[in-house]
Amino acid sequence: MVVSSSSLITILLICNLSIIAVWFLLNSHKRILQISISVLLMGILLLLLRLLIPFEFSFQYTIFEKYLLPNIYQFFYIPVIESHSIYVYHIFLLIWICGIALFGFKTVSTYIKFKKSLEKEPHIDEEAIKDLIKEVELLYGKSTDFTVIRTSSVSVPLLFGVFKPKIILPQIDLSDKELYYIIRHEVTHYHHYDLWIKLFVELTSIIYWWNPLVYILKQQIDKILEIRVDTAVTKHMSKAERINYLECLLTIAKGSAPSRINSFSLAFDSRTASVLSQRFYIVLDNNFDQKFGAKSSILFIALMLILTLISFVVIEPYSIARMDQQQTVELTTESAYLLVNPNGGYDIFLNHEYFGTVSEVKDSYSDLRIYKNAKEALFYESQK
Repeated sequence: MVVSSSSLITILLICNLSIIAVWFLLNSHKRILQISISVLLMGILLLLLRLLIPFEFSFQYTIFEKYLLPNIYQFFYIPVIESHSIYVYHIFLLIWICGIALFGFKTVSTYIKFKKSLEKEPHIDEEAIKDLIKEVELLYGKSTDFTVIRTSSVSVPLLFGVFKPKIILPQIDLSDKELYYIIRHEVTHYHHYDLWIKLFVELTSIIYWWNPLVYILKQQIDKILEIRVDTAVTKHMSKAERINYLECLLTIAKGSAPSRINSFSLAFDSRTASVLSQRFYIVLDNNFDQKFGAKSSILFIALMLILTLISFVVIEPYSIARMDQQQTVELTTESAYLLVNPNGGYDIFLNHEYFGTVSEVKDSYSDLRIYKNAKEALFYESQK
């Protein structure tokens, strides 16, 4: 098991194609209604996990690519400082590592800054809110020490903190019903381990900071997490209750403004109108559930095939060693022919000179013309 550039390229190629497929799949609420969001999320997370372990295994089957990869590899192995064996790929690797350090530092510093700003805010100790959280947690059979904070630094409700969860409320007036929907939404996020998923996705985006498709995937995962929570919260609600839930969502969305939302937090609203519209359609669809139906089974099988492909197949550039190239010739109908050997087998003639004797005709030169004797060979070859 080794880290190899070929394995990384194979994984990136398949994962990027998968991200485009996920974007297409989630671009329409009608397609979302036909699949299991949980199955899709599980498949995406397994793909991201494979991205984080780009190892090549001994049991993998190698596919040799002749046209694109050899040119790419040739470019990366252009010497920059030949005396010190420094090549182009060393420069790219240095830029990659520096980018990881820069984006990692920026993300961590933003997290610490946001966390410290919250520590300065007073906690809400209202019994009504505590009772509301306990009521929601009874649905999950768990008890968690949530801290509730109301602050003007955010304009939408947030869930923040993996180990010490905080429900952050904006400085806006909320009815008891709206507060219930918000609390239930954020508590559901926490018990679905969505903050851990956000942390995992953020780590992947830091490592692959140069890949624009990873940022698209981040947006799609945010959408999946919100839709999954929406359906879990409204699953047993009546149509009127679902409408009230969506009205609360719309109220928050109308009043939202740019605010300090951390990458490791989960907001109640959606950042775009299109995602908000999709959430409305899905919540109002009475037939939408997360049963493992036929189309979800097809999705599951497709995801397993993709994961199997990137685990058992690796794409390598086709190449021949320079020494082998010097000792290799190509037998073509223009330069070579076969002559029947009286003692058995065939004599190979290259440019009218004896090259060697073979016992049988191989596929690689099966199109060469076979002559019975030297006189026949000279006659026909002289006419080319």
